[in-house]
Amino acid sequence: ETRELCFMFTDIRGFTTLCEGLEPSEVVDLLNRYLELQSSIIIGNGGDVDKFVGDEVMAVFDGPRKELRAAKTGLDIMKAMAEERKKAMAERKRALDIGIGMNSGSVVFGSIGAKDRMDFTSIGDTVNLAARLEGANKAYGTKALVSDVVYGKAREEYLCREVDRLIVKGKSQPVSVYELMARRDEAGPAELERCSIFEQALALYRRRSWDKAEKGFRMLADKHKDELSSTFLKRVSHFKRDPPPDDWDGVFALSVK
Repeated sequence: ETRELCFMFTDIRGFTTLCEGLEPSEVVDLLNRYLELQSSIIIGNGGDVDKFVGDEVMAVFDGPRKELRAAKTGLDIMKAMAEERKKAMAERKRALDIGIGMNSGSVVFGSIGAKDRMDFTSIGDTVNLAARLEGANKAYGTKALVSDVVYGKAREEYLCREVDRLIVKGKSQPVSVYELMARRDEAGPAELERCSIFEQALALYRRRSWDKAEKGFRMLADKHKDELSSTFLKRVSHFKRDPPPDDWDGVFALSVK
């Protein structure tokens, strides 16, 4: 059947490297701890875990407030992972991070697989984009990217900043993507400044005002250690040396999954 659902993909950064040198039982215990941490948050916010793929989680949310519950889940997971990082650093262990991608829309839902192994799951472009956005965090230095659909539903309650117009691998049409930052009623001066100044600099970047855009990105990179701004500083530096063609529309093509 066709259903309207919201999807969230998460992936633990650096897990494979962390597991090098560990015994198999230690790897399993470590992975299960992080998967249990995420699963409890997903279920506690009214979502369902569709499947685990290694250290990746695919979660699904249904209902009229599905995007809002997914956004809350993403922030709760990032907070929990930040606490885990503090513990790891205090114990002088390797700290792990996480990437999150979200999208919402129409999918085909049903029993899919082979005759001796069937799973209920969802397939379609909506699911694929959510997975691609999770991976796109690596290119931008962000932790949680959401589609324009999720942004449109969650923007009143959650602070998000526009990141880019992006063409993901396997697609031809660009989509607007946003970084999920905080609940609006909990956002501090730092988050508000990062959001406001970045979007101003992004608008200047799209107008090819390289020097003015660079000034905004530089301020955020230096003051807030903002990795997204550092990513755009590299782009500005490139375009100042080698300007884009006249028909450049600011869209970025992501060549990896």
